[in-house]
Amino acid sequence: MIKRLFTTILLSTVTIMALESGDTIPEKLQERLNMKADKVYILDFFASWCKSCKEELPLISNVYKKRIVEVIGINTDSQKEEGEKFIADLALPFPVIYDQNKSLVEEFEPLGFPALYFVKNNKIIEVVFGAVDEIDKKIEEELKEI
Repeated sequence: MIKRLFTTILLSTVTIMALESGDTIPEKLQERLNMKADKVYILDFFASWCKSCKEELPLISNVYKKRIVEVIGINTDSQKEEGEKFIADLALPFPVIYDQNKSLVEEFEPLGFPALYFVKNNKIIEVVFGAVDEIDKKIEEELKEI
């Protein structure tokens, strides 16, 4: 009983601290991510060890190339060199921030990878965790509603 209560309290605390749909991204993070208030963004948390990320990133790149949304990649590899190689191998066309010290991960607290945050006017509209088949089509559908 005590273990279950502790787990419930712990999970509740994590949920409260994590950025989620409906939250406005704090100003210091907006500045770090170089986000403008009048744009729609997808923040994509990924890592080279994530198989689903490797499958989704080319699809997200295709959406970015259509110029229908701004994409900011957030590479979470502990070694910047690993992230740089991964990004170069995939020829990602969008800007990427390296988060080796996990400071952005600590702010957003994604529940899994890949993690996509749809943001409009610096407010999180939707969050998608984990692999999604045909993520490019899902993104385009979501953008029509935003």
